[in-house]
Amino acid sequence: MRMNRIRKRRFIATLIILFVLGFVFFSVGFKKCENVTYTYKENNSVNYRVFLKPNNFFDTPYLEKDKTYITSLIDYIDSDFKYNIYFNENVSGTLNYKLYAEIKADKNNNDIGNYWTKKFELTTAETNNIQSKNSHEINVNNKIDYNKYNDLLNSFIKEYGLQTESTLKVYMEVTGNVTVDSTNENMDINSELSLTIPLSKQAVEGKIETQSDNNAKEIVRKNQEVEPYRNLARVLFVIVVVMFVHNLFRYAVFLAHKNNHLNYRDRIKKLNADYEDLITKVKNMNTNDFAIIDVETFDDLINVYASVREPINFLYGNDESKYFIIKGNTCYMYTIVKEEINNHEKHKK
Repeated sequence: MRMNRIRKRRFIATLIILFVLGFVFFSVGFKKCENVTYTYKENNSVNYRVFLKPNNFFDTPYLEKDKTYITSLIDYIDSDFKYNIYFNENVSGTLNYKLYAEIKADKNNNDIGNYWTKKFELTTAETNNIQSKNSHEINVNNKIDYNKYNDLLNSFIKEYGLQTESTLKVYMEVTGNVTVDSTNENMDINSELSLTIPLSKQAVEGKIETQSDNNAKEIVRKNQEVEPYRNLARVLFVIVVVMFVHNLFRYAVFLAHKNNHLNYRDRIKKLNADYEDLITKVKNMNTNDFAIIDVETFDDLINVYASVREPINFLYGNDESKYFIIKGNTCYMYTIVKEEINNHEKHKK
């Protein structure tokens, strides 16, 4: 009985383990393979305030952004360049940024060229390191000396007697390279934030324009490297299914055999319990010296016992068990055959 319980538990444990493995391999092997998308987006802005020269008309020292300004009253421009980038995964890498100014003297109503362009470096190159972050911010403040660039332009115009549409463009360039922490996927960064200021020697109206790239980039990575694992999972799933069916069949056979065996043993166990005081268990028996008389039922053997008053001996066997009474040279024997009991139980079902 104990061995049967142990075997039953082993079968159940094996079936559970195979079922779980089969579910895992099926999930990995037959799950739809979706591509991985890495993205970043920028949210950049340029803010400024226009500080004025001493005058008798404006009560405040500066004017806010997005207004029209008298260029001859501009003293300097306090500018703030704010660069913000957001990733959908943690990344590591570097971002480099630098501030430039560029004077451009264009011919009036000319779309194909300009008289003169000059570029200035306003700051030294700076580098920011990013370590396992999904966002980063760069802030740069710069006071633009408007009169310096305006005087330079006016000298150029005066020397050559030109009529120009002239601007001062102040801009921040942001470049860099980052890699996605989980996959080492590379993403290049290249962005520009700028404000464009009109230059004039006359007291004319001017409007400052700002521009930010605000890039958004998407990189789609195909999950080709996981395909071998999916194929392996499919093969393992088939193997596990075969093993599961095989063990399930063995378990069914075991249950059928176990039930039949228990019927045989239960019969013996019941007899031994009911007639415990009359039965003596023996390990072996030699019947060569006795005349064997087979009785058909255990009740017949009990009748013999009532007549002769000799103990009922019991000898257990895996296939058949014997109850017998010895009186002189005669042996009265009742035999329980396992196969006969099994066949009888099957017919009853």
